[in-house]
Amino acid sequence: MASITQIRRWHRLLAPLIGLQFLFWCISGAYMVLTDIDDIHGDHLVAEPVLPIDYAQVRLTFASVKADHPEAMHLRLKQTPQGPVYLFREDGITKALNATSGELITPPNETVIRAKAKLVYTSDDPIANVTLYQEQAPSEISPRLLPVYRVDFDAPLSPSLYFSANTGELVGKRFDGWRLFDFLWMLHIMDYAERDNIHNNLLRITSLLALLLALTGAVLAWRSLRPAQESSKTEAEA
Repeated sequence: MASITQIRRWHRLLAPLIGLQFLFWCISGAYMVLTDIDDIHGDHLVAEPVLPIDYAQVRLTFASVKADHPEAMHLRLKQTPQGPVYLFREDGITKALNATSGELITPPNETVIRAKAKLVYTSDDPIANVTLYQEQAPSEISPRLLPVYRVDFDAPLSPSLYFSANTGELVGKRFDGWRLFDFLWMLHIMDYAERDNIHNNLLRITSLLALLLALTGAVLAWRSLRPAQESSKTEAEA
């Protein structure tokens, strides 16, 4: 069995190794519980109208779309101001199909994207710039969404809206509050590459070492209280 001296040595060795990560866990955890997750998601940035589907205009069924596009995935029907459309992914590309004519919808240009952004954005801030990403996505958006338009607004906290360059659909909302959350989340789960793997080995190892640090600290704390407890017991017996 390990002696108190060995336990104290382990504790002193682990403390500087795990201490900084403990601080990161505390700061990032506090930010996560003290902030409103709906605000972090950027829900306050947009007011996108949810249109009821006009089934009178729908000429194609899910089965017929699937028959014409057997490789289609995540097939869904959505109402747009231009009419109902089927949205799906095929060959890694998001596509929009006119639910009345069955024709693929022409991808929107920058002018259309600017109009969509001004329509859904909840403030009157001017658009600072519009950027099309086709090959490499910004770190704050999933590469699976490519190609995308990023619309940046000239406003505090640098809000940005992302639209699919294939369908014109709003696919992301970002601002500095979200970016800070994402950075702290990276520190919290210790995934410095993709920022979404909570089962990485670095986190597992660090968690085990942190548990060992806590256990050795508890043993030392208990050991330090024993003399006082024994002294109190002796005085009571006397």
